[in-house]
Amino acid sequence: MQCLWYNKIMLKNKNEKAKIIDENMMTKSFDEKKIKQIELLAPVGNMQSLMAAINGGADAVYLGLSNFNARNNIENFTIENLKEGVDKAHLFGVKVYLALNILFKDDEVKDVLDMVRFAIKCKVDAFIVQDIGISNLLSKNFKGIELHASTQMGLHNLEGAKFAEKLGFKRIVLSRETPLSEIKRIKEGTNLEIEYFVQGALCVGFSGNCYLCSLLAGASGNRGKCKQFCRLKYKINGSAEGYYLSTKDFCMLPSLKEMIESGVMSLKIEGRARRPAYVAAAVQTYRKAIDNNFNFENQDVENLKKVFNRGDFISGYFKGEKIIYSNAQNHIGIEIGKIVSFKSGKRFNEIVVYSSHKLLKGDTIKLFENEREIATISPVDIKTIGENKYLFTTTSIAKKGQSLRLIVDGKFEETLLKKQRKLEFDVEFQAKDNLVLMVKLLAKNLEIEETFKNLLSPAKSQPLSENDVLQSFNKCGDEFKLHSLKCELDNVFLRKSDLNEIRRVMLEKLRKKLIQANEKKEEVIEKNNLTISTQNAPKNQKKIVFFNDLNKIKHISEEKLENFEYFVYSPSLYSIENVKAVYQYFYNKKLYLDMPIIATCEDITILKSILNDLPDLGIYATNYYALTLRKPDKTIIGSEMNVVNSYAIDFFTQNGYENIVISKEDFNFQDILAVKTQLFIDKRKPNLIYFKHCPIKEHFGGSCADCKYRDNIKYTLGNESFKLQRKKVVNCHFYLKREKVNPRKGDFGEVIEI
Repeated sequence: MQCLWYNKIMLKNKNEKAKIIDENMMTKSFDEKKIKQIELLAPVGNMQSLMAAINGGADAVYLGLSNFNARNNIENFTIENLKEGVDKAHLFGVKVYLALNILFKDDEVKDVLDMVRFAIKCKVDAFIVQDIGISNLLSKNFKGIELHASTQMGLHNLEGAKFAEKLGFKRIVLSRETPLSEIKRIKEGTNLEIEYFVQGALCVGFSGNCYLCSLLAGASGNRGKCKQFCRLKYKINGSAEGYYLSTKDFCMLPSLKEMIESGVMSLKIEGRARRPAYVAAAVQTYRKAIDNNFNFENQDVENLKKVFNRGDFISGYFKGEKIIYSNAQNHIGIEIGKIVSFKSGKRFNEIVVYSSHKLLKGDTIKLFENEREIATISPVDIKTIGENKYLFTTTSIAKKGQSLRLIVDGKFEETLLKKQRKLEFDVEFQAKDNLVLMVKLLAKNLEIEETFKNLLSPAKSQPLSENDVLQSFNKCGDEFKLHSLKCELDNVFLRKSDLNEIRRVMLEKLRKKLIQANEKKEEVIEKNNLTISTQNAPKNQKKIVFFNDLNKIKHISEEKLENFEYFVYSPSLYSIENVKAVYQYFYNKKLYLDMPIIATCEDITILKSILNDLPDLGIYATNYYALTLRKPDKTIIGSEMNVVNSYAIDFFTQNGYENIVISKEDFNFQDILAVKTQLFIDKRKPNLIYFKHCPIKEHFGGSCADCKYRDNIKYTLGNESFKLQRKKVVNCHFYLKREKVNPRKGDFGEVIEI
């Protein structure tokens, strides 16, 4: 299958920054059937965010419980309110996906299964999973369960997607690094649903393989405990400090049509840790664009920037834009003006500002100088002193000329959160002389009908009127809205209290029926538990040796080489000539090729060519795509595959993989319950974080034709130093290598480097 490239037109508008518009977006109508199949997926960290997502028009939401998800540092949902949240979503036809997107320890698995059982009873629609052992356990234990492969699995090409499809995943959440050409290949080559991020934070590290916080502070992103060390200040080769790993936020509004045409069906908004106002703004904006044939206005982008904007928006990795914003690492909002004057006082200082935005109580602004954040102010005593000029007091220090950026627009956010989504219903109300009352409610092609006796009586002075019924059914709370009323009334009397109770009972029955109608149709049935062997782990004294230069091997004596079992060639440049030279030297020895962690169609074509020419060459797998390139007996499961528990080991063992390197995560692997194969522990200087972007172009300039990469570039954080290194097949990817070796213990084989 050929790799496809997509061309876009970049138009410069004098009144806007570069705005990317599809050539046909404004004129060509999109397939309405395809639009109806698109899912707008929203992040919800609590009940308020859930309501913001529902009211804004989300088709689905994803959330986590208090434990076992990749956002353990936020409020999350609880056992007490999950059912309430799921029912509320299902009432409006909104699906709910539960995030279990972390790596699990053996002693946590029982609790995970209990959580899944509970969530199934709550009628959660699907589960987002990263851990290969847990996904295998769930698919074998629960017939009918729907699993989505988390972005933390690092799926980014057709080969990896095919592996996930064989595992039983219905959907894959592609890593943000996946280009349009690969999305199209996956769509054409599998039956998987494709989910892709469209708004929010852009991780600088490749999905699932950032070990920065884990290995430096024991706070694993793969355990939901990321401390965002990428948002700290670094030095590069002794330069001034800057946020050199901090990425801009991304906004894919200009690319929606391309994404849908390529095969994306679920548009995912990032941000479970962000405020409800952010959820409301993002959902409402993308809902509007989807419903309007993917058209949007510059004001829509500005509105998104008001609620959260880190470094001004980029189109992810689609356009080759610079992704790092080194001046600030947090919300910078939109620029609205400048400080006209500053007067220092004994207790409070006085600021006069010019602002294109009408400043009101409830707004929050940041002061910037030379793109550096100076202070954050929430003014309360605002006075208008001229056209677009305002005066207020503060304890902050400022000076004339500093720029003003709005980071909270109080009135705008209040309006966002006031939006309500209600279900319209029709009423047929019949009260006849036979004193039998019939009430029917209709909504969404469903109906509820009840007959009430012994409530009506002949009217003596105040017969029941249509207005009485109308007033009662207009009092239907936050969820419903009366659409039409049809009454057939004789001369009968009905107490208002009874009428109101009838309305309450009928709406509750309609509510339950609507919820049931939107619940997952396929019943999930638990089968017998998957059993894991509990035999003790065999001791392993073997060694896997990494090298990147054949000369390093040639200097080692043959006697010493005999102590090494497996050799892994990890070149910086992948070419058939390089690999063949090493292959010929290692005749009759167990030689493996280190697979690059990121590989697009062009890269995989080269890798397949190398492997086809050298049939005895094994591979060291660092990503799921690699497992499709060689049979298990010629594959080592590498540490980047994040094997951390017996269930993952059991999965690989049952599928014929004999050599497994345990994840480089900072776990106590003595807790692993069972092992039936050779385990290794990685004792190399660890690669902490992998990049799809080019740090060289970002910080040193140049181009691919004029590459400025050199082998002595170092990032410094405090006393820690990390070396920037590169791998290249057709495309480059980079990684930071720690200068220190992480001490790791265990009765396992060792992975070392020379």
